Amino acid sequence: MQISVIPTMIAATHSNHPLATVSTPVRAESALDEARARIRLAGLRITKPRLALIDALQRHPGPVSIERIHQEAGVGQCDLVTVYRCLAAFEQLGMVRRSYLHNGTCLYELTLGQAARPYHIVCKACGATEPVDCAPVNGIEQVLQERGYTQVSHVVEFFGVCPRCQPAHARHAILAIPAERF
Repeated sequence: MQISVIPTMIAATHSNHPLATVSTPVRAESALDEARARIRLAGLRITKPRLALIDALQRHPGPVSIERIHQEAGVGQCDLVTVYRCLAAFEQLGMVRRSYLHNGTCLYELTLGQAARPYHIVCKACGATEPVDCAPVNGIEQVLQERGYTQVSHVVEFFGVCPRCQPAHARHAILAIPAERF
């Protein structure tokens, strides 16, 4: 009995090698598919914690805190340090956008599949976010890139008190007015 050995090639699409998907562009069917493609192109491994974080971010239409992402991804799935590291990597890959509450707390939002950069107004009283449809700042990045700048980014945040919180906030503001004026 003679056994013949036929050499086989492993398909490059099943590799995590950074050049594995360079020759053929990947058309993502969903945010998760797009995330996998970007992670592979960056030469990073696709891990369960990374996928759990993408899934947790997908459940929110707006920005969400790191603690909430960690909780929804599953505390047993990964530790908080891993969440911070993954979100930093996702931000570098353009998969998430960081924004801030008026007190400086970081929030993250999934940006996969979005053509325009989302802007929000954040309520100073309750922390609720609402999308802002107008984005005149986006053209400035293009102008700066045309001037030769690379890796151009910006942070624009809008803060206010939402209509639902205004009555309670107005009562609190009246009590907070100092008795003496300069």
